[in-house]
Amino acid sequence: MDVNEIYQLIQYISNKNQQGYITPSQFNTVINQAQKSYTSYLLGSFQQYTPGRPVARVELGQNSVLRQRLSPIIYGYVLSVNSTGFSPYPGDYLQADAIRSIYSFERVRFVQQDSLYSYYNSAIDPIATNPIYLLEDIGFRFYPTTISSTYLSYVRNPPDMIWGYSYDSNNRPVYNASVSTQPVWDVASLLDIVSRALAMIGVNLQAGTISQYAQEIKVNGQ
Repeated sequence: MDVNEIYQLIQYISNKNQQGYITPSQFNTVINQAQKSYTSYLLGSFQQYTPGRPVARVELGQNSVLRQRLSPIIYGYVLSVNSTGFSPYPGDYLQADAIRSIYSFERVRFVQQDSLYSYYNSAIDPIATNPIYLLEDIGFRFYPTTISSTYLSYVRNPPDMIWGYSYDSNNRPVYNASVSTQPVWDVASLLDIVSRALAMIGVNLQAGTISQYAQEIKVNGQ
């Protein structure tokens, strides 16, 4: 499903539910807010935590299906670490997935700031052979500070979908693939994203109903 099919689908459902015409600018805004919302949902919503069990009903690392859904925005990146053990986040960084040695599969463990003293001074689990990292406001902090580089697997912010267009002879916007940006998600994820976009417009539909509308468009056209 490309961005034009998504745009046509949202226009079709919006018209069918008497929500009016969605301009290209409105579509680009709504669909990108929807995919950000969907990404947040897959990573885990804090509101779903229960007392004493800080685990969401849906979150990264829970099972292979969730990882598959997020795989289009999970990237690998080599971090350069300075002499103080600091490395800035990649520009599109959203959340760390895993960090390991660049030369092996040995993991670098995440540690919270309030536990740093214990890990840093541990005699039975020395950081010299079992490195750790902290999350700071603009980057990672590694110990020992002799680390010069690591391999980061991270979830990035999804690239914005853009329905690009040019104007026809009647000054109406017409889809132009050359100035558009396509979605990175699979079809199942896109149906969920469309559902979220429609909810922002004022139409509440489940993915199954949206799929039926998409089939209607293919068979009958807009």
